[in-house]
Amino acid sequence: MNLHKKLLCTAGVALLLSSTNLFAAEQSARDILNNAYQTIGSMDKYAFTATITDGEVEGKTYKHTALVKVYRPGKLRVDTTGTVKNRTNYLNDGSFTMIDHNHNYYGQIQTPKKLDAALDFLFEKFGIRAPLAQLIYSDMDKRVKFSSSKYFGTKDVAGVECDYIAFKNGTREIHVWIATGDKPLVKSYSIIDTSNDSPSRVNTNITWDTNANISESDFVFVAPKGASKISVNKSK
Repeated sequence: MNLHKKLLCTAGVALLLSSTNLFAAEQSARDILNNAYQTIGSMDKYAFTATITDGEVEGKTYKHTALVKVYRPGKLRVDTTGTVKNRTNYLNDGSFTMIDHNHNYYGQIQTPKKLDAALDFLFEKFGIRAPLAQLIYSDMDKRVKFSSSKYFGTKDVAGVECDYIAFKNGTREIHVWIATGDKPLVKSYSIIDTSNDSPSRVNTNITWDTNANISESDFVFVAPKGASKISVNKSK
């Protein structure tokens, strides 16, 4: 059984927006995004809650919430609950565990110890996607690529003043709202896939806790009673 096919799906890291006359504003939008990613990369310990809403699929709207804890250099925990998901993913200094609480089964993989390298390993070898990876990498400012971009000025998002920027890469558009001020953290973003006749949209809202009470024990996996361990196959 390929556990990764049943677990871990995320909004992608690619970026957004088709329009004319975008390139004149590209540097400004890029600087805003890079500043946000550099701020995230500079934090050794933090947590955030992401509320993710997928557009309608066969008349249904899917919504889930992910509580993410990061403790650099090598620890990550993501607890996801929602319409069809109830799972926890752990990275703990070279040991990756994923458990589906509804089915009470789990799989484990040995990875590189550092968080960035571990995520790369999981992506490349197993086709696994860690939820909200762009808010976890320490060097996302060096990884992100896009073909065009635009800055739309400042907007109010739930009482927070944010810079509103947008990007395009291929058939994907990503609109991002980043808090202004000395903590330029991503407040919200939307990913629009225009590859089909009916574009799909995923909306994500972020609540940050940069002073989170995080301990090493948060990243230690203990198998629940009756849980079954299954193998995880590499992606083809």
